[in-house]
Amino acid sequence: MNINATLINLYHVCKREMWLHAHAIRMEHTSDIVYEGKLIGETTYPQRAERYTEVEISVEPTVQDGIGLAAKIDFYDPHNGVVHEVKKSAAKEQAHIAQVQFYMYVLRRNGIKAEYGIIEYPKLRQTERVELDKDGENILEGWITNASRIIESEQCPPLLAKPKCKSCSYFDFCWSGEE
Repeated sequence: MNINATLINLYHVCKREMWLHAHAIRMEHTSDIVYEGKLIGETTYPQRAERYTEVEISVEPTVQDGIGLAAKIDFYDPHNGVVHEVKKSAAKEQAHIAQVQFYMYVLRRNGIKAEYGIIEYPKLRQTERVELDKDGENILEGWITNASRIIESEQCPPLLAKPKCKSCSYFDFCWSGEE
């Protein structure tokens, strides 16, 4: 099994959505919000592609846990070891931090410099610096293990009514039979 940055992000947002996504039940193509996020990511910082590198990297599963890791980082500064992530959100979220920490973790596991991360929120006109120390790595390893356990379950996690559900691309899928 491979855990990727999207799954770690979803682990913090909605474990049901994470499970569905991991089992190839995808609804993002139906969402204007997801499309808007991709558009912001592609057009907000057009000079990035010239200065930074896109990195696709993985860590093979170990015999002990059987969990592989995979990351596709849009903007990585190899000279300074900085991961850049652009988010369309109008709010900062733990899920964003976890995703960038995951990128840093995967880079480090491959012997690549990852000093810190920067999350950019164009709508807020703010940035957030993301660190990952040894304690943070231990916490992240727990997220990876827990996410893997949930995904491997035959049962989809239950619905959790959250305010975000109404804007989720899985809303109709999850709530179609509910009153």
